[in-house]
Amino acid sequence: MVLWEHPFERYLALASLTVIAISLAILAGKRLTEPPALILETPTQKQGTKPLKLKVHVKGAVQKPSVYSLPFGSRVFDAIKLAQPRQDADLNSLNLAAFLEDGQEVFVPSKNRLLNSPNLALPSSVTLQPPLKVKPTGKTPKTIVNLNTASELELIQLPGIGPSLAKRIIEYRRKIGGFKSIEQLLEVKGIGEKKLEQIRPYVRL
Repeated sequence: MVLWEHPFERYLALASLTVIAISLAILAGKRLTEPPALILETPTQKQGTKPLKLKVHVKGAVQKPSVYSLPFGSRVFDAIKLAQPRQDADLNSLNLAAFLEDGQEVFVPSKNRLLNSPNLALPSSVTLQPPLKVKPTGKTPKTIVNLNTASELELIQLPGIGPSLAKRIIEYRRKIGGFKSIEQLLEVKGIGEKKLEQIRPYVRL
């Protein structure tokens, strides 16, 4: 069975098939180069969406304490700048570069907070006045004397202790390797119960 009897008919058939094949190839190539319809489509709602914001409460040493809305990624400095810090604001006590979180409270302390605190308030002018001088009734040491480290001069400051008794205390201390109790002073010649009670408030170990 012969499809085309004349060579010219065969030529026309081949040419038609060739044109159809080229057209299909061009059409297929065009579809491959075109971006998908989903990529070209952009919802109008997404185009108009505003960036998310966080809310923080700024208070303390600021001129405008309030709740402020800032974009996510804002810093503590941004919130304080909106609230306008006062001249007495202690900004050095804060980490101004820290990131803010939604619902965060930013408290700006004052440099005068120590003066305003009742527990840390400075003494009044009355307490700053020097105490009245009282005429001493007897010899009393200016400080508490350590029996194991005191020098002869320090021991002489104790009531009822003179140079000779101070030397005996030091010699006895060296002999026993240091006092273990204040009552050991009774073992020093010249110190009795009465003298011990007299100097007890001013000595320690």
